[in-house]
Amino acid sequence: MPATVELPLPTPRAALFDVDYTLLRPNEMFRAEGYQTMGAKFGLALDVERWNEAEKAAYAVVKARRAELGPAHDDGVYEAIAGAVITGMGGGPADVVQRCAEAVIREWTRCENFTLYDDVKPCLERLRAAGIGIGLVSNTNRDLGEVLEHFYLDAFIDATVTSLDVGFFKPAPQIYLAVLDRMDVSIADAVMIGDSYEDDVAGAMRCGLAAIMLDRDGRRELPVPTIRSLAELPAALSL
Repeated sequence: MPATVELPLPTPRAALFDVDYTLLRPNEMFRAEGYQTMGAKFGLALDVERWNEAEKAAYAVVKARRAELGPAHDDGVYEAIAGAVITGMGGGPADVVQRCAEAVIREWTRCENFTLYDDVKPCLERLRAAGIGIGLVSNTNRDLGEVLEHFYLDAFIDATVTSLDVGFFKPAPQIYLAVLDRMDVSIADAVMIGDSYEDDVAGAMRCGLAAIMLDRDGRRELPVPTIRSLAELPAALSL
């Protein structure tokens, strides 16, 4: 990992953004009470007090699948995450947990279950006004074209790449290089912004990209450039 870099960074030609929890806020359906409500539809009594335990179980599942499968795109990981959360909150018969997890993932694919953070459009408008290209890089099997249309982001975004498109999850270098190729921008002229340290920041830096951590909740203390809101990003890019 490169030595700590302080903000502001030089103004890039392109800014690459993660999508979920960076631009899009999932609604309450994907938090403790939402899982409890979904579980009740399948006869599961899920305990919201076990949410932290369930989140840790989900992270462990992701880590284990990555260790087994490497950086290849893994469609099964989404259902596995939901299943780990449901089980961590109390669970139930395996077949019922599976059906509940499948229902959660169906809801995750619907744009209606997300909102844009308030700081997104003002930030993108400022970057566009400065002539900075904008790309999206997401570990997902969702259609980002539908996301752009639903949230009226088409005018801001020059290129999108998903792990399904290229067959690799972040932090594999292939996914970053794919979006840069589509934008005709070099590694040295771009910066990655996202909420995940390993996938968005560390992965980008290992690829040679500059990167900025978006820590909306102020819960992380890491030796990398960090902002608390996208409202801080223009200044962080010397605009």
